[in-house]
Amino acid sequence: MASVAFDWDDKLFAHRNKAYGAYFLRKNYVRHTLRALIIAISAIAIGIAVPFVKAYIEAKLEGLNRGKKKTVITELMEPPPIDKKNEPPPPPVEQPPPPPQRAQIKFVPPQVVKEEEAKKEETIANIDTLMKVDPGTKDVEGDPNAIPEISEGDGQGQPAEVVEKEEEPDPNAFIAVEKEPQPVNIDEIKKRIGYPPLAKEAGIQGKVIVRVLVGKNGRYEKHIVLRSPHKLLTEAVEKELPNLEFTPGIQAGKPIKVWVTIPFDFQLR
Repeated sequence: MASVAFDWDDKLFAHRNKAYGAYFLRKNYVRHTLRALIIAISAIAIGIAVPFVKAYIEAKLEGLNRGKKKTVITELMEPPPIDKKNEPPPPPVEQPPPPPQRAQIKFVPPQVVKEEEAKKEETIANIDTLMKVDPGTKDVEGDPNAIPEISEGDGQGQPAEVVEKEEEPDPNAFIAVEKEPQPVNIDEIKKRIGYPPLAKEAGIQGKVIVRVLVGKNGRYEKHIVLRSPHKLLTEAVEKELPNLEFTPGIQAGKPIKVWVTIPFDFQLR
């Protein structure tokens, strides 16, 4: 007697509707899963194969294009045989003719000797004579049409001395110094500035704060206005700032350029 395979789905849905629903999905689950697995594997294989197929096709097309290009062969003439033994010698280089000889006159530098030791036949040439001829160690007759030889230089001359400009310190940077510049005539400058009459009549008051660059010699070089209540007060201060004198700032035992901040207070009494 043949054995009948036991089916859990038939057992589970023995007294239920088998026409649709869960019974149908369970019965076709294996077939659907196998179909989905085959489709997924096929898609992955196609995705991997496409770049290789594309590269293969491009290589084939490139090979066909190269085969279609025409190859032009140019035949060159054979070079002449090299036979150094039978070659004629190169023509001699023409030397420029020597310049015409200029007349020379013996130049005798003056020497202090005793009168009896002096050679009377030798005389000292004057300036007019030396302007026409070249001085030399002996007298030589030359071509009167000779032109004095002037050597040509490279036209560069001596290079000009380059003076490096000292870098100006940053007005906003902090510079540690051993000794800060101190104004030596600040009272005199404030006295010269006074109180501008127009600002006084208008009731303008406040502080004009400037930042001054002091050179190595303690002289004023330039300034920056940090704050000011009015243009009238600023102009009065800026007019006298160049007359400020300072003690130089010291760093590592040497004077340096440094910025200092100076306030000018204008208050109505």
